[in-house]
Amino acid sequence: MQWTLAQLRKQFLQNPRFEDIVDVSEYIPEGDDVISVSKAHVKGDIDIEETYDGDIFHFDMQIKATLQVACSRSLKPVDLPLDFEVTESFSEFIDEETRLIEGLSIDLLPVIWSNIYLEKPMRVIHPDAEAMDDFEDSVEEEPEQSVNPKLAKLEDYKS
Repeated sequence: MQWTLAQLRKQFLQNPRFEDIVDVSEYIPEGDDVISVSKAHVKGDIDIEETYDGDIFHFDMQIKATLQVACSRSLKPVDLPLDFEVTESFSEFIDEETRLIEGLSIDLLPVIWSNIYLEKPMRVIHPDAEAMDDFEDSVEEEPEQSVNPKLAKLEDYKS
């Protein structure tokens, strides 16, 4: 999903809607808990805002995909369906709220992947692993320390 700025301006005048099925599996980092990602169904609208500094291109997108991630406890694969909406803005000038357009085109694939990755929860538990003991629950409490009677009076001198 890559457009030149001229194509975007022309498409916005004719039809501001877009829809495509894209493969973002090439963006999965090595050694990550993401095992695979299905092809993402992306649809949305394009809006162009004209400003004094230049145009801002807004993409309102709905993204549907399924991530297969490793269970945090058992490392078994877990399918995680995602369906969310996001707005991304691009501009030719540096702004805190927009992504900078590098060159003469906008490539949405890395942006789509980063949004999918951000939707992934920190921990995913396979249904079979829910019964496993949680490490936090199995930590033993430290026994209370008794105070030596000879040193007990030092408690009075604490600042």
